[in-house]
Amino acid sequence: MNFRVIIFIIPLLGYSQNLNVSDITYKGNTFTKDYVIEREIQHAVGTSLDSAIAEADKNRLINLGIFADVEWKAIPLEDRSVILEYRIIENDDFFGGRFIGLGAPVYDEKTGWSFTGGGFLKNFRGRNEQIGFGFSTGGFNTIAFAYSNPWISGDHISFGSDIVKNKYDHPFLNYNIEIKSFEMNVGRYFGYQRKTSIGFELEEFHFITDTIFSKYQYIAPQGSFAYDTRDLYDNPRKGVLLREMFFSRFDINGKIERNITWIQSLSIYKQLNNSKTDKPLILAWGATSQMNIGIKDQRFLSAMGSGNTVRGFSYPNRLVFSDTNQKYRFGFNSFYSSVEIRKIVIPRKVIADRYEFGITVASFIDYGATTSDHFAKLFKTEGIGSTGFSFQFQGPWPSIIRIDYGWGFYRNKLAQRAIHLEIGHKI
Repeated sequence: MNFRVIIFIIPLLGYSQNLNVSDITYKGNTFTKDYVIEREIQHAVGTSLDSAIAEADKNRLINLGIFADVEWKAIPLEDRSVILEYRIIENDDFFGGRFIGLGAPVYDEKTGWSFTGGGFLKNFRGRNEQIGFGFSTGGFNTIAFAYSNPWISGDHISFGSDIVKNKYDHPFLNYNIEIKSFEMNVGRYFGYQRKTSIGFELEEFHFITDTIFSKYQYIAPQGSFAYDTRDLYDNPRKGVLLREMFFSRFDINGKIERNITWIQSLSIYKQLNNSKTDKPLILAWGATSQMNIGIKDQRFLSAMGSGNTVRGFSYPNRLVFSDTNQKYRFGFNSFYSSVEIRKIVIPRKVIADRYEFGITVASFIDYGATTSDHFAKLFKTEGIGSTGFSFQFQGPWPSIIRIDYGWGFYRNKLAQRAIHLEIGHKI
């Protein structure tokens, strides 16, 4: 660093709290519409430079999921004001950028191996709309189309819809299942931390065995509320995420009674080391409860033990379900919790000005319990636990790929070992 640079930086640091922002600019977006960026920038012109607000603006732009990276800087002017500039790295290529499509063998804990293909077009028309289509054949057969827009109108009013057709063998019940569904949801932000959504799904279920064919048609109202203070959605270093969700089944033909499932979850994130480091150590804790209200139809029974409930246990099959000694893994009401210590070993980087990449490693402890009885019986139910380690890879799509290996325990004895491949964080 030469002498002139030192002379320049020292006054800037000394007066940074008193420097007014005379203008706000951004550059780097060649495809995304300007208004998509401008509505995420909250720092005001004519006020003192506030690095906390500028950093929050940066995080909001990254959280859109359409930019490889975003940075900000203050450019000093002779009148002792500054220009606040946001530098955006955008992959505006169609193939391999905005559109990602492929076909590959995929393994799912519930249904086994399938060949899956499809495509995902993000930032459609430069307006942060998303269109997806896909198919799968093998253990899980599906065809699906989806559209979403997180800000379609007004003040953070969102819209999403999808059409899906699935066919698969139930993993632990003696049924072949066919599902046709149409879903539509409308949401709204209240500020940036309170998020709501309401919608419905029309579903037709076919339950098929060698001797029985059952057909049910439902309308399924659903909704959610979230209080979200996370800094970065893909890999949060701090913040809280509280969710309240419900989904329901109301038989259109009146053949079976109504059912409502209420899900509550809480996640807390806290950085444990120096807040300025780019390789933080993060404590992540989360808990989720599921309460089933109404008729308890066995065909909608849930299972405990998987990459998204309690790791270290493989998702149960029909042999496990028929084992009377493992009934503790099945129920309608459930509770599970996880704690992770995460270490970011490769911070979010941009490769070739196109693709974001990062690696996080973690150790975890999970616990969960389920029951087919009343929800209150969960507190008297002996649950399962696990411990293990996790590798989490950050990329453009999917944003997080997670590989977990765990040891599962029941009644203080090692019951299973399992490896899990999942998309997204457990917490």
